[in-house]
This record gives sequence, C-alpha cells and structure tokens, in this order.
Amino acid sequence: MPEVVVVAAVAEAPGSPADRLIGDGMDLPWHLPADLRRFKALTTGWPLVMGRRTFESLLHQFGGPLPNRENVVLTRHPSSVDHPGIHVYGGLEEAVRAFADRERLFIGGGAGVYGSVLDPDGAVQADRLELTFVEGEFEGDTYFPPYRHLLAENGGPFHLDASKRHPAEGDRPAFRFDTYVRDPTLGR
Repeated sequence: MPEVVVVAAVAEAPGSPADRLIGDGMDLPWHLPADLRRFKALTTGWPLVMGRRTFESLLHQFGGPLPNRENVVLTRHPSSVDHPGIHVYGGLEEAVRAFADRERLFIGGGAGVYGSVLDPDGAVQADRLELTFVEGEFEGDTYFPPYRHLLAENGGPFHLDASKRHPAEGDRPAFRFDTYVRDPTLGR
C-alpha cells in the first residue's frame, strides 16, 4: 500500500468561525503563492486523489486538471467526470488499490475525502499530514475535519516532524508549513 499523504491549507483561528476553513465556493479563501509552490513541489509526479467538487474547483481556478500529476477523482457518478487522462473511481479504497504499486499518493480534498483518511476506523488512513496553517479571519463554506485530537500533543498518533513559519507580508496573512508523521509503532 502506498504512503497516504494529506496535503491541505487550513485556516488556523481557534474559537473563531473561520477555524479549519479550507474553501470558499470554488475558490480558496486566500492567495498564498508560497503555498501553491509547496503544493506543486509535493504533489508533482504522484497520484493526487480528490473528490469531484474539488476537481471542479481546480477546473474553475486553473482551467484544467493539474499537470504532471495523475489526477484521481472520486465520485458516486463516474460518468459526471469527462476529462481525458483523469482516473475516476467510485471510492477511496478502490483508488488506493489501483495505485497499490506506487510509493506514495496524495489526498487533495475535499472535506469528506480528508475526513475519511483521518478517521481512525477508516479502511484507508493517512500516514503523513502536509498542512499549511493560515492565520487570520476568512470567509468560506468548506472546513477541514476536526484533527487536533490526532496530534501527539493531544494523545494522537501524529507527531510534528517539521515546521516553518512565514510572517505576514503586505495583504498576505502569516502562515506556516507543518509536517506531521504517524507514529509507525501504532500501525495504520
């Protein structure tokens, strides 16, 4: 089974309605070129699994599927995704089995797909979290699932492996890149 890596940009505003925000309709709630570069560097060359609505938001934002990745779309209605070169599966387990020979695959959203790989009872579980935490108040309608209970400091299986903070610049908010790795002694 490949290493399953969650990659997401998440608003960090504990106690605020913006906490865990990841989307605003078909757009991101912020524009952070450094985060987009990191996302590209992490996912290029690998399968990138996403739900149908996330795929549609990529078409809206970027005009097509993400290049140099195997775009993998999960949907209950496979005929609703009609793009050449896109892999379409009815569920996450089926998609992971299809890429079982790969070293790694990335989970790129949306909320439901993230939730399924963060569920400790799920059939497919994340091995690593590549999270960008964006500071501030934002508006939107889509949220990353609750995750703090999964962090080692709260008794969970993921320990912080690396962190790099970036200060606010101009109209861009402060953010940080955090990498969390599942404790291998706890299994999947």
